[in-house]
Amino acid sequence: MIMISCSKNDESLYNTPISGKGSFTDHGFIPAILSAGPDVAEFQSIIYYDDYVFVATSDGIWKNHLPTREWSRSGLDGKVITAIYNHPEIAGRFFAGVGSDLSPLFKTLYISNDGGMRWVPATRPVYDNHNHRYEAYVCFAARPGHPDHVYANLENGKTIAISTDGGYNWTRMNDMDYSYFGYQSNIAFLHENQNTIYQGSETPMDFAWLGRYEIDNDNPVVLDKFTTIIDIETWSNRRPKKLMTYQHTPGSLYVGQEGALSKVTGSTNKFIFKRNVGEFPYTYMYGIWVNPNKTDHILFGGGLNDNEQPMQLFETSDEGTTIHRFTDKMGLENPVVMDIIQAKNYPAILLNDKGADRVKLVLYKPYYIDK
Repeated sequence: MIMISCSKNDESLYNTPISGKGSFTDHGFIPAILSAGPDVAEFQSIIYYDDYVFVATSDGIWKNHLPTREWSRSGLDGKVITAIYNHPEIAGRFFAGVGSDLSPLFKTLYISNDGGMRWVPATRPVYDNHNHRYEAYVCFAARPGHPDHVYANLENGKTIAISTDGGYNWTRMNDMDYSYFGYQSNIAFLHENQNTIYQGSETPMDFAWLGRYEIDNDNPVVLDKFTTIIDIETWSNRRPKKLMTYQHTPGSLYVGQEGALSKVTGSTNKFIFKRNVGEFPYTYMYGIWVNPNKTDHILFGGGLNDNEQPMQLFETSDEGTTIHRFTDKMGLENPVVMDIIQAKNYPAILLNDKGADRVKLVLYKPYYIDK
């Protein structure tokens, strides 16, 4: 166990969090030689369900039992998992994108209806008729209030695919015959808005943006009225690496970027973190956790675009006015924060030891004071 400091015994009081004073619990390395993160699952690396944290890796799905801290496999052994997603409105339904082996019949999407115990391939994922293979799925988002409507960003640029039968059969947005080309993009819904889907992207190259599409009332495959919300004038080409929305922060998207963390409400962008010369590292932000009880308390982190990595895990209790950076590498040589999620009572942090094929999970217990 890695202990940084002591925490209040009764965190249920949820008074004032103090950045940098919490404690970490080490849940150990996955007992296999594998990797996780942007080279595997760029946007959705972990989910939480029923006392387990599930991890997308280069060798299938692994899960950590939080009460015992034990690791075990959870299916799709030997496959590269490009995204893992827990349906927010259907208990136990998971989606797993799988990297193609480039053969014409290899399915790139699997579904579990029992919390990751068994997986079945989707009936008809999106097919690339030019390269004669199924396309990879890199980011999922279920439409609020329409549990059978599942949207996914495909591996190619800003192409979005839609399923209206719970994820088994898919078609490209607007019935496109082919996918776009470009950097992988990611999507999200706001919990209060079922008719708008948001996308973060850098297409064309060197032009980063956040935009939204309106979903047609009669045909959910039709996405139109595209509007750019934030672009290079505000972000200076800081490509979106993570989009997060929460029920406890209605109306706001949290955007992990290259060298920044933004909060976007309406058309207003607020930089919670923005790396400037001589300050913090130029961190690509892959993980974001917003405290459900104190929404100005945020844990976030990522890694450099480099082989050598300092620890880049940050905490703010005042939405960025002051920021604490954790520097302990927690037993890794080149730690990269790959994702952060709410896991029962506390945030769970996925760490990848870049270049070493080692993946670790830690839990963080924030420190609170009465005030």
